[in-house]
This record gives sequence, C-alpha cells and structure tokens, in this order.
Amino acid sequence: MLLEKQSFSYDYVRLSPKEQIGLHRQSSWELTLIVIGSGIKLIGDTTEPFQSGEVVIIPPEIPHCWYFNGDNTDIDGKIVNITLSFTNEFLNHCSLNFPELYRYIEDLKKNQEALKYNDSQSIAIASILESMYKQNEVERLSSIIRLLAILSLVDNTRIVGKYKKKDKKQERLDMIRIFVICNAYRDISLDDVVRHVGMNKSAFCTFFKQSIGKTFITYLNEYRIELACQLLKQKNMSISEICYHVGFTDIPYFNRVFKKHKGCCPSQYRC
Repeated sequence: MLLEKQSFSYDYVRLSPKEQIGLHRQSSWELTLIVIGSGIKLIGDTTEPFQSGEVVIIPPEIPHCWYFNGDNTDIDGKIVNITLSFTNEFLNHCSLNFPELYRYIEDLKKNQEALKYNDSQSIAIASILESMYKQNEVERLSSIIRLLAILSLVDNTRIVGKYKKKDKKQERLDMIRIFVICNAYRDISLDDVVRHVGMNKSAFCTFFKQSIGKTFITYLNEYRIELACQLLKQKNMSISEICYHVGFTDIPYFNRVFKKHKGCCPSQYRC
C-alpha cells in the first residue's frame, strides 16, 4: 500500500497461505513476483493457476487476488512473494524528468490488461526485485528505473486478466468459488468460508442458497466428488487414500456422498 510522500512501495511478504489477501483492487500499478507458492489467481475476468517464479503486472483498478494452497511453502510453511507498487503519477514524473525513459513508460501505460511475463523476462525481473530487498529507498529507485525498461517490453507477454465490472454478488461468488478450489483438499468448515467472505453465517447461507440453488456443504461435496472421480480414473491411489486426499475425513460418509451423487459406490465407478 502506498503511503503519503511515497512514489512507490516495495513489500517482501512471507506468511501462512491462510493469511492471504482476499479480492481487492488498487489505484496503483502492482508488479508481483511469486517467490515460493502456488495456487489460483483471479485477475479481472480470468481465473487460472500460478506457480513459483511467476511475474505479473496489474494495471490500476483491476480486481485481483492470489489464493495460495498449502502444498508449496518453505520449511516453515510460509509462502513468499514480492510486490512493487507505483502510481501513474510516478510514471509521469519519471517520463518528464528522464526523457530517456519516455518511450518505455508510454509503451507500458498503453497497456490496460494484466500481463504475465515470459520465462526470460521473469528471470530478469525477479533478479532485480530480489536484489531490492536489501536496498535503501534511493537504491530501490535506481532499480525501478532498470525495471521500467523491461516491463515495457510486452510483445512476448500473455494477457492474464482484463477489467470487467462485477456487482458485489458476483464478486462474493467468485471469492467462494476460488476458496473452494484452493481449499477443498483441507478439512474446511462453513465457519471458514463465512469468515473468508466476511458475512455472518445466517446471511451467508441465505445468500448462497438463493444464488446457487443448493447449500454450501452440498456444493463443496459435489466439487470434492468430482476431484475423487478424476483420481479414481488414474487408479494409482486406494479409495481410502482418495477419500482423505479430497477433503473427506470419514470413509463411510465419503462412500454415502459418492453414491448419492454418482449412483454407485467408488469401487464400482472405478471398474
């Protein structure tokens, strides 16, 4: 987050996957490097997986979030990412005071979509972002100038999100959907998702049932059963292993839910 009298901010973040920031937008540009972590990212109108080493730049006002899973962390169970934020005003000042940067900055500002940089670009950007960790603000400013020349080269990037205006209902449903995708393998409860969305339990249950036509637990179980079906087709895990892997904690309950949704037990489905 940019503070007064700051033209940019640099954040090196190391935290538990559960402490991830929910869906948000900002008035500044946001350059993110995933140092350690993986999961699902939601940027504007696009939802897709992300992995360690990924570098993405997001223009102002595009809603986005990074949902980290617990499978890719450091030895302390933490994910690590670096975020550099800067405003259009900062870019304009650089362009005005450093004519050598004008072409690079104008090329960058033309872009209105979130972009993922290719492997070679990501390596170069990551090297600069990681070196900034031990730099003071003046040294970081010189590093940003180096970055701007790389960030403007968007020909080999890939669009990973465009601005799409959503109402509050759709934003909430997106938050719930991505929460389920990222956490279905864990033992999650209704309280967990209610806390994540920021609603009280009664209001959430009414909202979800009216929006989706089923309870949250039914929705979660259906998603887990579809995951189980994919694993059953691979045949390299036992049914009990699959049960626990997709988030169920009781094998008889897993079998009952599976039969309810698929019309047969897991062993029959596998045959």
